[in-house]
Amino acid sequence: MVRQSMCGCPLAIALLLCEAPLTARAQLAWETEPTLAPTRNPFLAEPALSGGPAAQAPEPEPVSEGLVWMADNEPAPLTVTDPAAAQPVTVTDPALSADDLAALLLEPYSPPNLGGGLPSAYVANWGDFYFQASAGIGGGRDLSDGDFDAAFNAGIGFGDQRELVAVELRWNIASFKNFNSNGSFDVAVGRTLIDQPRLQVSVTGGIFDVYAYRRAPSSETLPSATGFGVVTVALPLRKPNFRFNQVLQISLGVGGRDFAALDENFEGSDVSPFGAIGVELTPNVGLSAGVSGRGANLNLSYTPFREVPIAINLLAADVFNQSPFGTVGVFTVSWGDNFRRGLF
Repeated sequence: MVRQSMCGCPLAIALLLCEAPLTARAQLAWETEPTLAPTRNPFLAEPALSGGPAAQAPEPEPVSEGLVWMADNEPAPLTVTDPAAAQPVTVTDPALSADDLAALLLEPYSPPNLGGGLPSAYVANWGDFYFQASAGIGGGRDLSDGDFDAAFNAGIGFGDQRELVAVELRWNIASFKNFNSNGSFDVAVGRTLIDQPRLQVSVTGGIFDVYAYRRAPSSETLPSATGFGVVTVALPLRKPNFRFNQVLQISLGVGGRDFAALDENFEGSDVSPFGAIGVELTPNVGLSAGVSGRGANLNLSYTPFREVPIAINLLAADVFNQSPFGTVGVFTVSWGDNFRRGLF
C-alpha cells in the first residue's frame, strides 16, 4: 500500500484540512480508514506475461484507526444516563430572559416577616443572630403622662434545621426606662421535615420565659414558663423564576397561658390554639394575620435595603379589643431577623 505523509499525518487528512472552510463548525471523530487496493508492481512478474509461476504479492498492511475531520453544523446535545430508567436524558438549559438576568445581577432583598405576630416553625440556625428594638402604644397607656417604654431582644442560633435540628436562644429585655430590671430567656428547637423546591414543612417546639429575673425598681412578679408547638407550611405561588416567587406561609400551633384568652381579672385557661397566614405582596413587603386566645393580629413587614438585613414591622395586636390589654400598636426594627420565612 502506498502511503505519503505530511508532518507524520496521512495525506488524505492533510488534504481535508486544507479544503475545509475556516468558518465551518467541525469536530474530530474516530473512524476507520478505507482499505486501499494493492497497486501493481512493475518489477514483479505476472503469470500472463512470463508464463511462469505467479509471484507471491505482498499482503496489504493492516489498517489502523485514524482521525477524520467531520463537519458538524449543530453542536451535539448533552446527554446523561438516568441510572433508574437506564435511558439517556437530553439536558437543555432554558435561555434567561432580560428580566431574569437583571434579577440575578441584583442583590436580593431580605425576606419580610410572615408570622402574624405569632411564633412560626422557622428558628435561627448556626450563624444566625439578630437584634430587635420595639416600642408600643395603646393598651391603656397614657402617652401624655410620659407612659412610654421600649423593649429589646437578641438571639442566636445553633445547629442546622434542615440537616438535623436547630436551637435558638433569645434574651428579652422588657424595659428601656428601667433597663434590664426585668428580663427573660426563651428557647426553641426546630426541624425541617420537608425541604423541596416547591414546598417546605417545618415543626418547632419552644418555651417562653424558661428563665426570668426581676431587679429593683421593677415590682412585677416573675412570669411562669409557657410552652408552645407549631407547624409551618411555606410554598411559592408563582412558577419558578429569578424575580419574585411570592411565598405563602401558614402556621398552626398550640401554646400555653401566653396564648390563652383572659377575662377582666386576667384569669384564663392554660392552653389555646393559634394560627397565622402571611403572603408576600412584593419581594420586600409582606402582610400577615394571626389569631389566638388573646385576639387577632395584623402585621405589615418591610425590608427597605438589598444588602442590609434590616426589617421594619408594624403590628396591630388584638385589633378587635378582645383581651384586657386592649388594642396595642407595636413598631419594631430588627437587624438579622430574616430567617423566619420559607426561602425558594
